[in-house]
Amino acid sequence: MVQKSKHFELQSLARGVYAALATDGGAAISNSGILDLGGQTVVFDTFLTPQAALDLRRAAEELTGRAPQVVVNSHYHNDHIWGNQVFVPEAQIIASARTRQLITTAGKEDLERYAANSAGQLATFQSRFQNTEDAEQRSQLAMWVGYYAGLVEAIPHLSVCLPGITFAGELEMHGSDRSARLIEFEGAHTGSDTALYLPQDGIVFMSDLLFVGCHPYLGDGDPWQLLQALKELSRLDAATFVPGHGPLGSRVDLALLIEYVEGCLETAQTLVGEGEPSDERIGGLQVAEKYREWKLARFYPTNIRFLCQRLQEAK
Repeated sequence: MVQKSKHFELQSLARGVYAALATDGGAAISNSGILDLGGQTVVFDTFLTPQAALDLRRAAEELTGRAPQVVVNSHYHNDHIWGNQVFVPEAQIIASARTRQLITTAGKEDLERYAANSAGQLATFQSRFQNTEDAEQRSQLAMWVGYYAGLVEAIPHLSVCLPGITFAGELEMHGSDRSARLIEFEGAHTGSDTALYLPQDGIVFMSDLLFVGCHPYLGDGDPWQLLQALKELSRLDAATFVPGHGPLGSRVDLALLIEYVEGCLETAQTLVGEGEPSDERIGGLQVAEKYREWKLARFYPTNIRFLCQRLQEAK
């Protein structure tokens, strides 16, 4: 039996295919995947911290009977790659060439920033969590407490391990039981994002190209490219879509995220057209009813602000 982790919950998607879904308050933060291709174990994304990734590695070994030989980094954001060190040197790390470049540039800046401010941010979020009795706010804050508590523990021992194998466009991996396609999308959520498609099982690991029950973060990509990526992925012959954040998704969730992004663009276009994209006006916006229960609510005004800036720059 696989030992339970405080950082994530495992869900079996098919024989030899598992989603590791992050638990609020833990130090995983994002979702991951474990895949037995047949003779080869693959891990898709490695969480925010080595301590969460260590549990992921143990789970992979227990579920597949071997240490992971391949790790796929979907994109450069820290909550998907800072667990890499747990898997090397036994595993080769694969990512797009652009993702590797971003880890060495923007990712390096992220590490410096988080090393400097994580302790202060942890204290802030712990205080907010302790001083509110609102159940929804506590649920929202629990993730950020886990995020910064995990970083405070991890950063003194953190080693950012770079991908040793890179690709552009598409890459296929083949085992004796199944094949996996890595599909790169440029400029969608970040400068480069990789989805992993299992055509024989009808499963897509989408990482942050998909958020389910959560506001997405749009501020590091191109909303028009993201819409194109979501529409392309929705045409795949698949029924299960594993998001970067939130519970397992379906084609319905891709359609809902498309609708969300299009709605954010319309709101930003209206604000820019009226000449009123001020922080005060954006902060007073009400999110549509269908998204009111979504987590990561702080991303909504951030998304609108970013889109207003993009539209103003395009004038």
